[in-house]
Amino acid sequence: MDGYQEKKERNTVYSQRKTYQYRDSSQRSQKIHSGETIPQQSKDNRYKEGVYTRISTGKRNTDRRRSPSGQPARRRPRSAYGENRPGNTRARSGLREWEVLEQQNEREYQEYLERRRKRRERKRREEEIRRRKRKIAVRGAGGALAGVIVILLVYVIFFSNPVLGTVTVEAGTLDLQTENFLRKDAEAEFVTDMSQVDTSHVGEQEIQLNVNGKERTSTLSVQDTEAPKGEAETATVNVGGELSPDELVTNIEDNTDVTCSFKEEPDLSGVGTVPVTIVLTDEGGNTTEIESEAEVIEDTEEPVIDGVAPLEGFIGEPISYKSEITVTDNCDKEVELEVDTSDVDTETEGTYDVIYTATDRAGNTAQAETTITMKEKPQDYVEPEEVYAEADEVLDEITTEDMTLKEKARAIYDWCRNNIGYISTSDKDSWTNGAHQGFTQGQGDCFVFFSTAKALLTEADIPNIDVVKSDTSHSSHYWSLIDCGDGWYHFDTTPRSGGGEFFMLTDEELLEYSEAHDNSHIFDQSLYPATPTTDSTIE
Repeated sequence: MDGYQEKKERNTVYSQRKTYQYRDSSQRSQKIHSGETIPQQSKDNRYKEGVYTRISTGKRNTDRRRSPSGQPARRRPRSAYGENRPGNTRARSGLREWEVLEQQNEREYQEYLERRRKRRERKRREEEIRRRKRKIAVRGAGGALAGVIVILLVYVIFFSNPVLGTVTVEAGTLDLQTENFLRKDAEAEFVTDMSQVDTSHVGEQEIQLNVNGKERTSTLSVQDTEAPKGEAETATVNVGGELSPDELVTNIEDNTDVTCSFKEEPDLSGVGTVPVTIVLTDEGGNTTEIESEAEVIEDTEEPVIDGVAPLEGFIGEPISYKSEITVTDNCDKEVELEVDTSDVDTETEGTYDVIYTATDRAGNTAQAETTITMKEKPQDYVEPEEVYAEADEVLDEITTEDMTLKEKARAIYDWCRNNIGYISTSDKDSWTNGAHQGFTQGQGDCFVFFSTAKALLTEADIPNIDVVKSDTSHSSHYWSLIDCGDGWYHFDTTPRSGGGEFFMLTDEELLEYSEAHDNSHIFDQSLYPATPTTDSTIE
């Protein structure tokens, strides 16, 4: 027996039981199926035949008659004789009514099942339609996306700008190529003069390129991500004096400009050693802290003025009074230097006094005096620019960028000794004329050797001071003092008949030779910086 038949029989039995159960109930509804109700009978649809009984009306009978003892009277048993009595007829009528209601209930139940089946079918069809629509939409979106990708690929390959919008490089980057600005291979050349592009500062610059015959623009962005480097250096300062943070740091290295500042302002109010922290900051905002010390003293020592020597000037030409002068101080790295030229008449030939005055931050003052000789400019005067160009040609042959200053000085000394011959005459109108003679003629006296070496030393960035023999009663002589990083030493390239090597000699060594060779190198030591007492140890 299937599930539907079981349900039908259960509902039938349930309906019969309920029908008989409720016959004696007044105005009670008769429930058939869940959700289905048979309406109550009214006076209009009751059976009219016979006496109203509980079968036909659904009302309760009146109370049974009782016996004189008060007990209910016994019901007389029914017999077959009374089967056709009106009461039995009404009972059969109630059964027929129940059958009609049962049939109506069955029809309504079948209609309910049909409606439910149709609803489910309709929902299934609607869900199928929605599923098909979703599938079509997904396929359409996928096709559209694939089409967009193809279009983008075609555009990028054939029509897009081959030049990158922005190119980012680290500060200090050199030798930029067109490939750095292209996103794909193309024929390109710079329109912008790349020799004028400065990558030593953080910022942006527009770069013009000609790519496949079209002018394109890219932005060069320079960034600095590396922190600066430096070494601590002890500084000496007067009590209550001023101290700059860059006086406590040396050998600063970075690809961009670096500023120095104090992490905390040092207290310089008392004598002693004060620890100081210096902060190095580059253009990219990168910082480095360096620990240093400041020695606070009572400064009573005056500055030292070096390089003061007789000068020569040409009438109508600019005069450089400070080019050979250096000033040092026990506390200050930079000392103010003043030149008193009030006695000099630059329009008249003659010899005039020049006074140098140096004052440090503590107020200590030093003075030095010399003379300047004014004369007419020679007709064959050689300009310094010409001499420096000749010196550069020689330096390109005898020096390299990785050489130290001392190594370059030695190369210059050897070149002058080996490439200039000694003769007793020279053009002494100016040092530039003497140097030009040495470069072009390869011969001359001590003035030519001195002048040629001076041009080479200056172009090699080696500090040098002109030294002139003080006692000229027997002969004149010229040479140099040089500083390769560990103090001033004597440098004389002129060969002498008495022999001798004059590469970086101390005062003591040079004066000892001078005394042994007829005062060959006697000079006024008060006009020049003192040399160290030991030989140079720098490489």
